[in-house]
Amino acid sequence: MDSFSTAYLDVTYHPNQQLLYGHWKRGVMPFELQRGYAAILDIAAEMNCRFWLIDVRRRTGVDASDVFWMMEDFFPRVYPRLGRTAYVALLMAPHHLAGAMANIGIPQKSEASQDLPYLIQRFTEEAPARAWLEHCLQQDSVER
Repeated sequence: MDSFSTAYLDVTYHPNQQLLYGHWKRGVMPFELQRGYAAILDIAAEMNCRFWLIDVRRRTGVDASDVFWMMEDFFPRVYPRLGRTAYVALLMAPHHLAGAMANIGIPQKSEASQDLPYLIQRFTEEAPARAWLEHCLQQDSVER
């Protein structure tokens, strides 16, 4: 399986770019959020892909419990499934990014020095997000 599609999420693996692209189509209920991210992780594991571009610009309604689930349940499962660091570029609407930056309950960007099994960066435009993922891919290739 290299793709997944529902009424709320499309996920596609692009082998030529070594990139998993997830596009949330609308706001979601917590069970949809969890199913969607489970599908993202399943495809990533199957394709051995650690570079993700997740477009959340249309996904609304994320609350503190969703963020808690992501940080405490979902992301801790990523490393055991992939075996190495995952790089996640979140593509956000400017007002969502501003809200995330102002919310102390939402972790700010992750840094390699934090020893987390994932790195997350937030972007409002796709080109810088893709450039960051390409840089991470090149750095990862050099380190191998």
